[in-house]
Amino acid sequence: MLASTQIGPVQFEQPIWLVLVPVAWAMAVWMARSSLSGLGTTTRRVALVVRLVVIALLVGAVARPQWRKESKTVSVIVIQDQSESIPVEMRQLSEQYIQDASRFVKDPGDTIGRLTVARESYVQALPGRPGDRPDSQNIGATDGTNLAEGTTLGMAIARQDSATRLVIISDFNQTNGDVVGAANAAIAAHIPIDVLPIRYKYAREVIVERLVSPATARMGENVNLRVLINSTKPASGRLDITMNGQPMDLDPDSPEMGIHVELKEGSNAIAVPITLPRPGPQSFEAIFTPDDEAMDKIKENNRSRSVTFVTSEGRVLVLTPNPDEATALVKVMTESRLAADVRDPDSAPKSLIELSAYDLIVMMNTPAYPFTQQQQEDLRAYVHDIGGGLVMTGGPDAFGAGGWIGSPTADALPIKLDPPEKRQMPRGCLAMIMHSCEMPQGNFWGKEVCLEAIEPLSRLDLAGVMEFSWRGGETWIHPISELGNKAAIRRAINSLSFGDAPSFEGFLLKAIAALEKAEAGQKHVIIVSDGDPSPPSRTTLQRYIDAKISISCVCVFPHGGDPAVMQNMASATGGKYHRITDDAGMAELPKIIFKEAQTVKRALIWEGTGFSPHIVGGTEAMRGINGVPPITGYVVAAEREGLSQVVMTGQENDPILAQWQYGLGKAVTYTSDASKRWTEAWVGWGQFRAFWEQHIRWAMRPSGSAEIRVTTEDQGEKTRIVVEALDAKGERLSFLRWRGAAVGPDGKSQPITLRQFGPGQYEAELDTARSGAYMMNFRYDGPPDDKGESKSGSVQAAVTRPFADEFRALQDNAALATQVAKLTGGRVLSDDPRIADLWTRDGLKMPVATRPIWLAVAIAAIGLFLMDVAVRRVRIDLFAMAASARRGFRKGTMVAGQQMGSLREARERARESMAARSSRKGEGADGEGADGTAGPAPITAVDKAVRSVKFEASESELAAARKRPSAAVVDVADLAGEASRREEKAPKPVPTAEEGMSRLLKAKKRAQDEMTQD
Repeated sequence: MLASTQIGPVQFEQPIWLVLVPVAWAMAVWMARSSLSGLGTTTRRVALVVRLVVIALLVGAVARPQWRKESKTVSVIVIQDQSESIPVEMRQLSEQYIQDASRFVKDPGDTIGRLTVARESYVQALPGRPGDRPDSQNIGATDGTNLAEGTTLGMAIARQDSATRLVIISDFNQTNGDVVGAANAAIAAHIPIDVLPIRYKYAREVIVERLVSPATARMGENVNLRVLINSTKPASGRLDITMNGQPMDLDPDSPEMGIHVELKEGSNAIAVPITLPRPGPQSFEAIFTPDDEAMDKIKENNRSRSVTFVTSEGRVLVLTPNPDEATALVKVMTESRLAADVRDPDSAPKSLIELSAYDLIVMMNTPAYPFTQQQQEDLRAYVHDIGGGLVMTGGPDAFGAGGWIGSPTADALPIKLDPPEKRQMPRGCLAMIMHSCEMPQGNFWGKEVCLEAIEPLSRLDLAGVMEFSWRGGETWIHPISELGNKAAIRRAINSLSFGDAPSFEGFLLKAIAALEKAEAGQKHVIIVSDGDPSPPSRTTLQRYIDAKISISCVCVFPHGGDPAVMQNMASATGGKYHRITDDAGMAELPKIIFKEAQTVKRALIWEGTGFSPHIVGGTEAMRGINGVPPITGYVVAAEREGLSQVVMTGQENDPILAQWQYGLGKAVTYTSDASKRWTEAWVGWGQFRAFWEQHIRWAMRPSGSAEIRVTTEDQGEKTRIVVEALDAKGERLSFLRWRGAAVGPDGKSQPITLRQFGPGQYEAELDTARSGAYMMNFRYDGPPDDKGESKSGSVQAAVTRPFADEFRALQDNAALATQVAKLTGGRVLSDDPRIADLWTRDGLKMPVATRPIWLAVAIAAIGLFLMDVAVRRVRIDLFAMAASARRGFRKGTMVAGQQMGSLREARERARESMAARSSRKGEGADGEGADGTAGPAPITAVDKAVRSVKFEASESELAAARKRPSAAVVDVADLAGEASRREEKAPKPVPTAEEGMSRLLKAKKRAQDEMTQD
């Protein structure tokens, strides 16, 4: 098959078919010698030409013709490096360079597009007019450089209707990706890459490369911390080390906490011996401060961190708002030699590292509102990824009644916090009245508190939102109705406009009318206002009191009104009053609303006559326990499908005790309480300690093994993890089954798969591209020994990346820039934007746009084929057709004038003929006969005149004409006109062939008679 062929602006995709054109033409000419022989010369030639054109068009259509249009414009895509390795002032200069170079565009149709590159690439402007600047920039994280991704994205946004040049402005210190590989793709796309290297070099710099500490150790063990420092020139300064944020005294003989160090050029290793005083993860940080700031330009690379996990006996964190309720459970743990740390929920750990210090978290009657979203995410990751244990016990403020529905932590629980659909529960009903929010960011906070209020509510609860509108007065923007998935009420809240109402009366009247009709067990109203409206009537408040509907009031930045109005409403109906007058109070507002909304969740609590829960399944934690004392209350929840195991049930098979394995960790839920509120008989129960100790130890993370050692090796953006497993005798443990995961600084988890590569040695690779701490946890199970027992345990470790690799670059990589330009046929641009000539056509392959036209060619061939048939069969006289067309465009008056001219010409010829005859035969011949009749000459002239204008007269009319005097010839025109009018009125039958021949014979006979008479 031949390659595509171009003929002028037409390109043929299958040009081999064009070979048929001369062959088909030769055959057509040969066949035309016989098929067109009966035609006239002109018609024969026209028919042959038409036939040849038809053949050419048909063959051309088969050859797939396309119309080509070559572009004349150039599109430049600028890829601008915005990573932190480039000094700020140079980033600003590169921005100005682009603006200056845009003034020297070559063609009005040329365009420029822009994108930025750091850790990720973002399009700032699609190809458009040069000189236009993007309105805003989102460059993402700047702690990395991925030029390969930027190059690929630049090719993706290139215009198809113009040639493209890529321009990379960077120091070419890439931290991930391969720009050379992306350049090979640009070669395939015929896109050259021009480069503008940003050149710099730090002559004097100090980098704290790494702080090395053991991944695991025993409490009280002496270990060495090693600080690795790299210096380009000899330098001096102070080295400080902190443990868990507290400075360590490295030189007791000096008043300063740190030590003074002298650095030589190159790598320096400094050892610092310390003693590990307490168990749990210990976070260390090394900080170098130079004596002379000129020795060190980049401050970000002067710190490094590491984490060591110190093993000990199991540690438990107990979170409860009332420490007295935890007394009995803490006593059990103390007697079981478990260290228990009791805290208020407001003092809960703020990070995953702090949580990892504990093997188990116990939450006793703990609500959700004291925990931030991140803390709730950390609790879930603590169980799933770090392998920690979680035990949650009930109470009036726990589980669904405590607002945990829909939280990330709820995913870690073996029960569903929403009540089961089959269970007929008294629902809660919440009405929110949002008044004018005349405070800083009032509308924002108003919407936030509304969204916060619906969080603790379940899908079966009722809720409504009301505000004031100047057009409609007090208006339900979301009428009281079942929440479902909460999408409708969220949309309504986002549409709030917060009108300024004159009185609380209208709000409360409209709300009570809807609340009285609502089918709910607990009803509550929350009013958020600045206190301006006038108070409601006593009658209206009495309706709320009678209906047992409480009103809680939140007075925000009161002004102009009497704050006592809202306080009186709350106290009269049994609600609560909150007053916020500063920004600190505003920060607490969502929590206040959250707690108020929990009022309607009391419907999730079952309380009644005591009964003993039914034990439905035996578990390891229930070993030796065959029955339990009665309970008088619990929080209603539902069973969770999957691996969850319900151990005890209550009324209508509600789960009381459940457990499961969640990721690497375990969780236990007990929906009754662990104090004397609902389980008073349990405290004196003989198996109380056994019940709780066994469940606590089942859920706890297995204690770390001192024979398991973890080491890490930095490999750029990857970290190699090596685990060495030994038994108590020092023998290597092989064939262990490992499960592991790591949680990065962004809170995302990634699994770790350990592979054995030697006796008792296992390895894995972890992506550690981002700076920060990566918390790792491994659980292992060994093969059974001779006694049939298998060894199992867990080990924790951490990988820290103190700063991004961007801050390790001390000079540009101009060599890589030159390589990329040379590889793709690009240029190394001049620093002067006036001579850079970004839109040069050199080395570009201008794109060609093609449009298929085979269908149009085929249609033209069909049309000409019909003309070919017409020329050969219909005998069309092209010249006569052209003349007829010209006459057809003339006006009707011209046609009438031509007809009258013909009649006058006929009359003149008749007169001339009569005069000639008179001169030949004398006056008598042309006069009257002896009998007074007209002679034959005039009559013959009249006949000829009539026939000359193609009018046919009847025999009676001709006879009458002969009897008239010769002067009657003047009336020939009249006769002809009358005959013409009669002919137009009478229908003209189409003569047959016989009739036509008969008329010709008659005409011939009349002509012979006239000649005989002459």
